[in-house]
Amino acid sequence: PRFVVVEPDFLMDVSVLASSFEEYGHHPLRFLVKRMGSRPNTYHTILGNFAGSVLDDVVNNPDWNEGSAVAGFNHTIRTNFAEKAIDYATCPDFSASAFMADARRQADNISQIVHSLFAPQADGKPLFDRDKAILEPSFVCEQLGLQGRVDLMTTDFRLLAEQKSGKNRFLERNFPNAHGGRYPEQHFVQTLLYFGILSANFGIGDNFSRIMLIYSKYAMPFGLMQVNNLRKLFAEALATRNRMVAMEFGIARSGIEPLLPSITAATLNTAGLKGYFFDTFLLPEINRIVLPLQNLDPTVKSYFCRMMDFVVREQIVGKVGKQEGIGSSAADLWNLPVAEKLETGNIYTGLVMLSKTKSAASAGFDTITLGVPEQGDDFLPNFRRGDMVYLYAYFDDEEPDVRRSILFKGVMAELLTDRIVVHLNDGQQNENAFNTLSAKNRRQVFAVEHASSDIGTSAAMHWLHQLTTAPAHRQQLLLSQRQPRRDTTKGLSRHYNESYDDILLRIAQAQDYFLLVGPPGTGKTSMALRYIVEEQLATDASGSILLLSYTNRAVDEICSMLCEAGISFLRMGNEFSCDPRFRNNLVGAAVEKSPRLDAIRQRIVGERVFVATTSTLMSHPGIFRMKRFSLAVVDEAGQITEPNIVGLLAAHTDDEQPQTLIDKFVLIGDYKQLPAVVQQDEDETAVTDPLLLDIGLHNCRNSLFERLIRNERRAGRTDFIGTLRRQGRMHPDVAEFPNRMFYFSEQLIPVPCQHQTETSLGYETLDGDATDAFLASHRMVFIPSAECSRNDLSDHVNTEEASIVADLLVRIQRMTADRFDPQRTVGVIVPYRNQIAMIRKEIARRGAEGLEQVSIDTVERFQGSQRDVIIYSFTVHRRYQIDFLTSNSFVEDGHTIDRKLNVAITRARKQMILTGNPTLLHQNPVFEALISFVRARGGELVEK
Repeated sequence: PRFVVVEPDFLMDVSVLASSFEEYGHHPLRFLVKRMGSRPNTYHTILGNFAGSVLDDVVNNPDWNEGSAVAGFNHTIRTNFAEKAIDYATCPDFSASAFMADARRQADNISQIVHSLFAPQADGKPLFDRDKAILEPSFVCEQLGLQGRVDLMTTDFRLLAEQKSGKNRFLERNFPNAHGGRYPEQHFVQTLLYFGILSANFGIGDNFSRIMLIYSKYAMPFGLMQVNNLRKLFAEALATRNRMVAMEFGIARSGIEPLLPSITAATLNTAGLKGYFFDTFLLPEINRIVLPLQNLDPTVKSYFCRMMDFVVREQIVGKVGKQEGIGSSAADLWNLPVAEKLETGNIYTGLVMLSKTKSAASAGFDTITLGVPEQGDDFLPNFRRGDMVYLYAYFDDEEPDVRRSILFKGVMAELLTDRIVVHLNDGQQNENAFNTLSAKNRRQVFAVEHASSDIGTSAAMHWLHQLTTAPAHRQQLLLSQRQPRRDTTKGLSRHYNESYDDILLRIAQAQDYFLLVGPPGTGKTSMALRYIVEEQLATDASGSILLLSYTNRAVDEICSMLCEAGISFLRMGNEFSCDPRFRNNLVGAAVEKSPRLDAIRQRIVGERVFVATTSTLMSHPGIFRMKRFSLAVVDEAGQITEPNIVGLLAAHTDDEQPQTLIDKFVLIGDYKQLPAVVQQDEDETAVTDPLLLDIGLHNCRNSLFERLIRNERRAGRTDFIGTLRRQGRMHPDVAEFPNRMFYFSEQLIPVPCQHQTETSLGYETLDGDATDAFLASHRMVFIPSAECSRNDLSDHVNTEEASIVADLLVRIQRMTADRFDPQRTVGVIVPYRNQIAMIRKEIARRGAEGLEQVSIDTVERFQGSQRDVIIYSFTVHRRYQIDFLTSNSFVEDGHTIDRKLNVAITRARKQMILTGNPTLLHQNPVFEALISFVRARGGELVEK
């Protein structure tokens, strides 16, 4: 063989691998150190991002610099400024005047370079076909263990180009013909690796493609450099990739602790990283990151190592999966045959493009609507809205294969029986960009498969490192080595609500943290969070507040509350993850009002309330360069694993005497609802280190919120825990079972709201049959399902229950008449994605119009939502599936807390309907108790 690839299913990102190549050398430990460092936000990174936007606009608009240079430049810079407003505003070395000059120069150079690529030559033909130009296409290559995204190429593979805005030291020294043979730079490595992917995936020969580097800092002819196919450098890059991957698997197997003595600047120097550039530029950065790891407090060290191991193992499982896993890892893209993908619903095939549109005037074609032909009677798609996906073309006389395709990455925006909508991460301004295939008498169709991202792993590593360098008093607080403090002299500025005042007072008196348990429907966002914000604004005249949550849906709810309360705020994120109602509150939206840097900075400095998801803040921490927060409130805290929050709460300045950037935090959640999704098995995430057991850390899969609550209760303290008990969601008849089984200590009581006092369900248009009458007279209903008769389908499908659910939906739609609202009236919860598709098929068979928008989803995706009526299909028809349904259970005070079942029931406002096989369900004590509870109240519907 020419090359050996270690663990090829573990795809290494090309840009990450290439960035480890510097003129002073390369080493796998450098890769590890860089991930623990902070995300760079410098003048040069902003300039590089802008130059990339210019390349997009110039390639797709031949007139960009022809007679409208000022208009084209102004459009690009304004759009880029709006998209990256926080990066511009928080860049420590940004100079607006210098940037405008550099940006103008780079734009002119890019325009010249693109013109030279696509303009007619002496023979009247262009070097490359502009109609075949494509921007930011993605590739996966398991042969080489690589994945990545190319800046610019043509769909005929004649051109492959990467654009760089920085210096090329060969050009700086007047060596324009140097191509990296003697001095392997990361730019050359990156283009060579991309060409290697094209060669492996598509059989491209050495002399078929032109591999180019576009140096936008330099005018033609020096700004366009051809890269020779340097085999030795390519082999060295793959060898480095192998060492990096081997290091990752080594950490997963033996932990990171054995590596700590090796992660020092001195060791890296002797390992091959040496010279003037290493000593002058890299050494201080490495020392800043690695030296704190050498003398950690024993508990901090144990915590850092165990959580780093957890993060690395989680990434590996997500990439390569488990041996028994199906549809559970990125490697399933090539390891599963198409027939099995269709059987498990993990691929759409034969899709036809119906339309391609722009989501905004400044965007490319990024909203792709695809017609879904018949996928087969047994096809049940395993997709949901919001899933990351790959869209790609293939010929309909071949099988789809991501490894042989140009990929467009995006998210699933809409799913219907006859069509789906994919929103692309990178819009294509060239309408022809999606025509990636061409051959006579062959038809191009499209496929959609699941995609994934590595960004969370690096972010978690950085924030775990942030904890190790935090002030000792914050470390000790987060690791339960000191107790929180309280100032009993503080009072409230006013009376808010008799049900909340005591908790609000204790939050005001807490000086470090407060833990608020918010069971379903207790107003934790609409009232408790609102009052917390209003009190903080009233008593702290100059401090700022940071409001975080795990999901964009929950952030939308926070934004809705702030708008209703008349509280000004800024939201971090992008317009596609934000409800349209709140897009004017995005930081970038302020650019439209005043496209001036000083105005944006003033808005950020002057704004007191900021809202974001935890992942957005972890990936874009620039706000901490401009803001210090007197209070941070984290909603959905029970759904966040510790590595994804503990570092944020430890955020601090980089001074020799670091200061925390968040003074106090409040965690809001309900540990009896669903926890974070973790791919490792529970025994793999268990903790055995005595130092960590002493601080209450028993399993890495649990949340910081849960650990701190248990520690407070173990210490006998009640000053820093509050529980909301008045719930305004569930009718008392619905609330009785979860109150008895799960909230036995909280004892939730109705507010009561109007619907909680009503005696009638208000169903109308009854057709006179017994089922209508039964549904209209019972709030807790159990409908026994027969044994599933389709043994040829997946265990994740139950046709009997799908038919029951579809019938119920038709009835509820009819019985609610003009009051029916698909987003409010009814929702359906199932344990498996495939059952979602089966229910939608049953609805389509009945020709029931108006039910397409009814939410049918898993319990994980329903958490945080509510409907008047919830239908829960247990779906299972095998004994082993009971273990899956109850996998998130735990025991508290002798009670089994089934978190999945708890979430399902507590979504219902007026009525809860359950359907399942009673013989099978009786094998679980909680399910048996539930069925007995409903039977005792006459709620079991048994056909006569």
